Amino acid sequence: MTNREQILRRTGVMFLERGCKSLTMDEVASANGMSKRTLYEMFHDKAQLLQECILLIHKDNMLKTEEGLNRTENVLGWFMHSLENKDEQRMSFYYDFFTDVKRYYPEVFTTVVRDVNRWHCELLEQVIGRGQQEGLFITGILDAHRISLQLFELSVAVTDRAVRNYLEIKHDHGSDCLMLFLIRGIATEKGREYIDEYLKNNKSLLR
Repeated sequence: MTNREQILRRTGVMFLERGCKSLTMDEVASANGMSKRTLYEMFHDKAQLLQECILLIHKDNMLKTEEGLNRTENVLGWFMHSLENKDEQRMSFYYDFFTDVKRYYPEVFTTVVRDVNRWHCELLEQVIGRGQQEGLFITGILDAHRISLQLFELSVAVTDRAVRNYLEIKHDHGSDCLMLFLIRGIATEKGREYIDEYLKNNKSLLR
């Protein structure tokens, strides 16, 4: 791990704990044992530091997700396990954090969202492609790339908090169910049987 990565990881935790607006460059410099001048030689402003911290956090999350996907027996097992073990409190925390980033650092937010969305589309395409090879998702109608783009657009719609507020949905569980139905909609008979059997043994996913 490079010295820059150490600074970004330490500072990323501080941003999450304190918020992107409240944390000062003086505090960052002190926590990393350097002068503010040295800090500004590495990052020309707070916005650049924030952006690099967020992207590194996202990179770490991406690697964990891919490792989990590689360890699973099939993509539906990974998907169902992810829904069952979703940390709602953590998701809400990240939503609030990024709401502040959008408010106070809109350019950083735009750049980060662009990169994160690209990764989510690539991950979906990987999942769909593997699911098709495993005989769990339909083939011959749309390829994995087009299906992944369609699913991504739908997932953004069903997980958007503004949409949920308009529909008076008070929690995130409804969006999880919608995503489950979307995935089931592109599943083969084999895939649907797997999902239905999983739900039979894990009924809390539909409550």
